[in-house]
Amino acid sequence: MKANRYLWIKRLAMGAAVIALPLTVMAYGPAGGAPEGCPPMPHLGGPMTLPPPGMFPELPPPGAMPPFLRGLALTEAQEDKLFSLMHAGMPRLREQLRAALKAMEELRGLAASDKFDAEKARVIAETQAKAMAQVALMHSELDAKVRALLTPEQRKQLDDARTKAKSHRNFKFFP
Repeated sequence: MKANRYLWIKRLAMGAAVIALPLTVMAYGPAGGAPEGCPPMPHLGGPMTLPPPGMFPELPPPGAMPPFLRGLALTEAQEDKLFSLMHAGMPRLREQLRAALKAMEELRGLAASDKFDAEKARVIAETQAKAMAQVALMHSELDAKVRALLTPEQRKQLDDARTKAKSHRNFKFFP
């Protein structure tokens, strides 16, 4: 009887350790810290929560420069042309994003209603898909125009940075 109790306590302690270790790592991060170049993750709520303004002062404000250009030394003329390119397409981009959001809200409302109309849902879903396709196309066009602004050396730096970022994204937890 005493051996069973000892075994039970031993299993309980082992189970608690198995549960506590991953929770500790999640709370404090890995022993080596975050990978190089990654800012610390803010513990502010859900996964889509933005950090408060000024938390990462080394980063430019949103919309200042496409993230893939960070680290490239652009000339003043390149920055001016980049600014005009980005702001010229903003009204169209905003219009398409609004259309996609409106369609998504309509689709959610239709799904939550008492009477679901599959044909109407299909039309709304197609509207949203077309708007998002336009957004993707506009982003691709902007990327191509921005790439055309860069010098060959800057393009090589950009390609190297993208290759490095892709290798980080392809990390597999389980081989």
